[in-house]
Amino acid sequence: MPVTIMDVAKEANVSKSTVSLVMNNSDSVKLETRIKVLEAIERLGYVPNMAARELTTKIKHILGLIFMTDNTTNKSYRFDSVTETLLYDTFNGISSGMKQTDFGLLSERFSAFEATQELPSLIKNNRVDGVFIVGGLFDDSFMQRLLQRKIAAVLVGRSYPGIDWVAPDVLDAMYKGTKYLLETGHKHIAFILGPRTSPVAHKKLEGIRKALDEAGMALEDNAVKYCDYTGASGYTAMKELWESGVLMDSVFAASDGIAVGAMRYLYDQRVRIPDDISMVGYEQSVITEHAFPALTTIDINKERMGEEALRILLNRIARPKAKPVQMTLAPSLVIRDTVKLRG
Repeated sequence: MPVTIMDVAKEANVSKSTVSLVMNNSDSVKLETRIKVLEAIERLGYVPNMAARELTTKIKHILGLIFMTDNTTNKSYRFDSVTETLLYDTFNGISSGMKQTDFGLLSERFSAFEATQELPSLIKNNRVDGVFIVGGLFDDSFMQRLLQRKIAAVLVGRSYPGIDWVAPDVLDAMYKGTKYLLETGHKHIAFILGPRTSPVAHKKLEGIRKALDEAGMALEDNAVKYCDYTGASGYTAMKELWESGVLMDSVFAASDGIAVGAMRYLYDQRVRIPDDISMVGYEQSVITEHAFPALTTIDINKERMGEEALRILLNRIARPKAKPVQMTLAPSLVIRDTVKLRG
């Protein structure tokens, strides 16, 4: 016969209600009692009846991972699509932490631009207790619809007022990448940024200007291009910079995907990296090691973002009225083979 909650209560010498409180992470149970109950659960191999728990606690013990994309039909490996490395790496952080919980995970790819009056089906159909919103491809109207549902949610990779979020320090990331190029002797840096309308575009420019100001240099308008976060867009932006005659000894791209697209164009022009032009990416993803030469980039700590997002979301589910958590993670430079020391 399967072990029941009554068996656990008898083994731990406590009441059934005390076991239930421990299972639901109640703060009202003393630490020593909690430990005694958890040890009894482990000894007996008790597995809770999730359906029964949902009826009594109204908690499904299912979380949703919503990946925000520009196009739900495009394959992530296409050159004209956004590489979904942010989803993959943050998922690793989330899933590693979930092993210590009794929550399950459902996922959904969603475009806020294809369905302007909609929310992801996991939210609309009340299938989850809370959601991770991964990626920044959404507008204010999407966020207003999300907030109106009053579902526990945490943004991963982007900030927004009035909601929990964990995101990289974009300003510091661009500052560190630009400063590294300056310190390695580069004097003519071209920048390929994400969409001009992106909420973080001004922060990226602020980080670039901070590094240039410290070096006594100015940011030239013709050395900045904006594009989508795809390899194809990076290729086109690099082509436009090259054909406009912009003087450059290095390029700093706002994503690894953009950087690889720019590298492909330079390869087509028989430009050698890093001998002729150095290249720095942004994100730290699997494609950086697969690129040739291996791409120097800025690590925005995606797995840790996933780990922290899980902690924040579980806290929001347990404490719905707690103040919003706003967490910024420091980036770091990963040096590989695409930057040359110049005299």
